[in-house]
Amino acid sequence: MKRTLFHLAIILLGLGHSVSPLSAQEQTNTFRLFGLFSPEAQADFREVLQTIPTVAFVGLDFDRSEVTLRYELPKIFPNMNLKRPPTAEAALKRLDELVRQGSRGAFSLKPVSAVPADRLTKLDIKVMMPDCKGCRHGIYSSVAKLAGVERATVDSKTSVLTAWIDSGVTKRETLIEALKKARVELPSE
Repeated sequence: MKRTLFHLAIILLGLGHSVSPLSAQEQTNTFRLFGLFSPEAQADFREVLQTIPTVAFVGLDFDRSEVTLRYELPKIFPNMNLKRPPTAEAALKRLDELVRQGSRGAFSLKPVSAVPADRLTKLDIKVMMPDCKGCRHGIYSSVAKLAGVERATVDSKTSVLTAWIDSGVTKRETLIEALKKARVELPSE
């Protein structure tokens, strides 16, 4: 019974496809990846992971902004108490710290979205697209972490910010306000 409840807790937290207990040596889990603002950012994230030898890349789903990682708990928690292994939440927090440090804050990990894809609304917002990759990341960041924004991308070829939102939580106007606050230029409509 305890083991079943534990597995259910892992699933409810959205920490991936693996249902092995966290006390196991090796874990493979899927996380939402913030910072994946364009297809080119996939290569950047893979480079970041090369600087974190305790975490292995398994796969990346750009369309869902999700990454699957493999790691061993004793390697990410070198002083781990085997009698009290870390919780799923603690493992996510530690992996997020490693990814943030390795990327200097460009990427971060969160639990997989609990909002079903069919409940998301896709919004396209035209923006004045700068040539600078860091500026494009700034456009993405100005909306990606807003409540109700499940994922976002910035397309430098079409000059469009695309966001998938939970319309019960946020609206297009909220994204426009956040872009303006971040001093993103919007073409006159």
